[in-house]
Amino acid sequence: MTTFLISGGRGLIGKSLSKMLKIQGHKVYKLTRRPKRKGHIYWDPEKQSIEGKHLHKIDVIINLAGANIGEKKWSDKRKVELINSRVNSIHFLKKCAVNMPELKYFISASGINCYGYNNPQEMTEKDGFGDDFLSNLVKEWETASHSFKDICPVGILRIAMVVDKRGGALDKIMKTIKFGLGSPLGDGQQYVPWVHIKDLCRMFNHCIEHKKEGVFNAANGYLSNKQFMKIIAKKMKKPFFLPAVPRPILSLVLGEMSTMLTESLKVSNDKIKKTGFTFTHEDFDAAMAEVVKKDL
Repeated sequence: MTTFLISGGRGLIGKSLSKMLKIQGHKVYKLTRRPKRKGHIYWDPEKQSIEGKHLHKIDVIINLAGANIGEKKWSDKRKVELINSRVNSIHFLKKCAVNMPELKYFISASGINCYGYNNPQEMTEKDGFGDDFLSNLVKEWETASHSFKDICPVGILRIAMVVDKRGGALDKIMKTIKFGLGSPLGDGQQYVPWVHIKDLCRMFNHCIEHKKEGVFNAANGYLSNKQFMKIIAKKMKKPFFLPAVPRPILSLVLGEMSTMLTESLKVSNDKIKKTGFTFTHEDFDAAMAEVVKKDL
């Protein structure tokens, strides 16, 4: 049995991952500002405060902490919040690690939107960072994660759009389509990387079991936004309209955040495959069929 400490454990990924780990027979503690049940540990990174009585048991830290990227427009104030909620949480976790003598591995979430946009080729982990806001955020996020290297091995997963109807960006898209507003975004030709929640949890588990070090693209694949929206609408048995929603409209409504929806990104998942990991959801059509079926 392994004892895990998860920050951000009450989010979409954290809930699914902790459930999987518990089924496997592991002990899972979740860090939260509002502990409500057994297995919750109080912490507040801003106040540098944590309940310390279980820390000596921790074997693995899974870091998922960070304010929701798509929750609000990216004002200057919001950008600072998005960065600090990630970087400061990791720095505080590292301070707390002095009380974790059994710590053997640290793995952190990161973002796939780190390479910049509209590159014609598939981006690999060897490619550099872009120069937009999300690229800079991810760079600071990962730099903080790498600081754990002087304590234990470090793994980082650059996560694509998560395919799960229970939250995240896909949930918002499905709600829009549910009301008959399904159409391509921007010109519809931009590529969208995606990852199924089950494969993402399995990827975390794979890296933890084998203590994989370094950065990995966490994406099953990618497809055009037009295909993406059309498949979702089809599986939900809802109409799909043309023409697409123009970029200026999206920019007006969402501000700079609209780049996540309108700009193209193709990524390679060869690196994680070469470690022996296999995906169970290679096809987006089948992945969406499974997601929608759960909703019926």
